[in-house]
Amino acid sequence: MFLRYACRLLAPLLAVATLGCAPSYLLGVQPAQPHTLFASGEPMAEAAADSVALRLNFLGYEPEYLVFNAEYRNDSGRPIVIEPTAFAYAPVREVGVVPPTQRIRHGERVPAAVAAATQQLPWPALPPAPLPALDPEPQIVQLQDGANHEARKASRTDWVSIALFAVALGTDIASTTRRRPETFDQAQARATIHNVAWAYQAVSTANRVRHAATAEALAQRAGQLSEYALRRVVLQPGQQVRGYVYLPRFDHADGLQVLAPVGRRQVALSFVQSHQRR
Repeated sequence: MFLRYACRLLAPLLAVATLGCAPSYLLGVQPAQPHTLFASGEPMAEAAADSVALRLNFLGYEPEYLVFNAEYRNDSGRPIVIEPTAFAYAPVREVGVVPPTQRIRHGERVPAAVAAATQQLPWPALPPAPLPALDPEPQIVQLQDGANHEARKASRTDWVSIALFAVALGTDIASTTRRRPETFDQAQARATIHNVAWAYQAVSTANRVRHAATAEALAQRAGQLSEYALRRVVLQPGQQVRGYVYLPRFDHADGLQVLAPVGRRQVALSFVQSHQRR
């Protein structure tokens, strides 16, 4: 009986220990086809159609997005509209992947299915449709509104705190002006009022600091999107523009078929997503 009970207690601990020993993987994205390099040394994919050229390279991962740098050049004789919302991508996987029987070595690259199996992670189905890129315009407005809302909360006058300290000050004045000496119960009540006032002020100050920090973080994110994101623009002949395109993350994929607007067409650019054992 004791052995059975002990095994029940140890089972969750063993599960946690097993998960703790699971390998971790470093994700990376690069073009699937032979590519050239940017001046910074980053590999890029290229496409051209209707005298419009596109260079696309992967920058990095954000918590929710894959970030690509897109550079357009208009060599046609007419203006064109660049729409970041026209970007999308379809995750792809290797077929017939069998998890290895041997331990995966550090630095070894494996398919997404193997990485998920060795980490004991759920295996989600592929999205039924291509995942659209982030529209920066409503996101910027939402972030700016959120920053203003949090800033107002951080600067709002706390009348409750003022009232509590006014009551505490009143008890101090009453204790010094009364004719009879202050009793023990009266002193205790006055100390309690002071403690409540100071405790409330500490909580209020912490909340104000939190709101101020949130406002700053939201404002910084809005500023980053405003400055760096690829936004809707009319590109005149001979002009070029560059900016970041944000695509939703899907880590359980071996490849990314990026659909990019080039001229009047939508061109497919293939990227490989690697899972490298740390």
